[in-house]
Amino acid sequence: MRGKLAKLISLIMAAALCFSLAGCMGDSDFSFSATDPSGSAGSPAVPYTSYVRTDYDTDKYPYFAMLTETEKNAYSLICENLTKGNKEFECVVSINADQLTTVIDSVLNDHPELFWVDNTYGYSYEPATGDIKDITFDFFDFADTPEKLASAKTAFNSAADLIIAQAMTNQRAVEKELYIHDYICQNTDYDTNAPYNQSAYSVIVLHESVCAGYAKAFQYLAQRCGLTCYYVTGRTDGLGGKLVSGSNEDGSHSWCMMKIDADYYNVDCLWDDTASDTYGSPIYPFFNLTDELFIYHARINMAVSLPKCTATEFKYSNQFGPTVEASSITFSDAA
Repeated sequence: MRGKLAKLISLIMAAALCFSLAGCMGDSDFSFSATDPSGSAGSPAVPYTSYVRTDYDTDKYPYFAMLTETEKNAYSLICENLTKGNKEFECVVSINADQLTTVIDSVLNDHPELFWVDNTYGYSYEPATGDIKDITFDFFDFADTPEKLASAKTAFNSAADLIIAQAMTNQRAVEKELYIHDYICQNTDYDTNAPYNQSAYSVIVLHESVCAGYAKAFQYLAQRCGLTCYYVTGRTDGLGGKLVSGSNEDGSHSWCMMKIDADYYNVDCLWDDTASDTYGSPIYPFFNLTDELFIYHARINMAVSLPKCTATEFKYSNQFGPTVEASSITFSDAA
C-alpha cells in the first residue's frame, strides 16, 4: 500500500529523440521510455502480424468502456499479448504516447489476472507522426521466462482455485464477497516491504502486501466468482495531513467497488484488516459503503468516472448485524 504514486515528470532530450515519464496508476510507479526508432537502443520488438480486436464487457471492464474506439483497439492488442506472455510486440494500432499511457492504465486496472506484469514498460515511436511502433513490458522476476511464468501461473491458480471453491459454496453475491474479504484479511499481512506488492500474486501466493495487492486480489477473486468488481485508484482525503495504514507519503491509496444487483458499493479490505487488528476482532467499517459514508477516500484519475455508490442495502450492518462504523474510527499518525 505504500506503493509509490509518482507525479508526472517529463524530461525531453531533443538531441537524443528520447524522453522518460514517471506516471502513476493508483499505487504503482510506471516508467516510460522511448527508444531510437531504429531499435539501436534495444532489441527489436517481436513481429506481430495478425490482430483481431476483442470487445470486452463494458459492465465488467469499466476502464475499457472509458476509451475511444482507437484506444480500445490498443487495449485489446495489449491484453492479447500480455495474456500470451509476450513481453515485446508490434503496436499495429495508431496511437501516441499519451494514449498509450491511458490504455495501459486501463488494462492493468481492469485485469488483475495479469499478475506477472511489472510496473515498467518501454516503447519506440515514429518521429514523423509520434505513433507508437512497438511496446516492451517488464515481467516480475518470478515470471521473466516462459518456464517461470508457467510455474507462477500454476501456483497462483492452485491457490486461487481453493479460495474460489469455498467462496462459491455461498449462495448470495454478498456472501461470496464477504468470504473473499475475510479470507484476504485473515491470511494477509500488511507490509510496505512486501515483494510484488502491486500484484494480486503478493496476496494470493505470498500472503503479504499493501493496498494495491489487497485490492487486486479481491478484484480477481470476485471476478472469478462471477461478481462484478472494479479496482479504484484514489487518495486518502480529509485526514488533516495524517498518514494512516493504507496510504503512503503522497496519500495514494487503492480499494474496490462492488456491483450487487444494480447498485454499487465501496469496499476497502486493507482498512478493514488494519481496523480489525487494532480492535482485536473482525470488524467491517469499510464494507459496502456509499460514497458519502466512505470517509477519507477520494477517487483520482480515471476512477473519477466510475459509477457513484449510493445504495445501502448490502452494507455490512444491514446484512450481517452490527459492526464498528467508519464514522467511529479514530485515525492517528502512522509510525
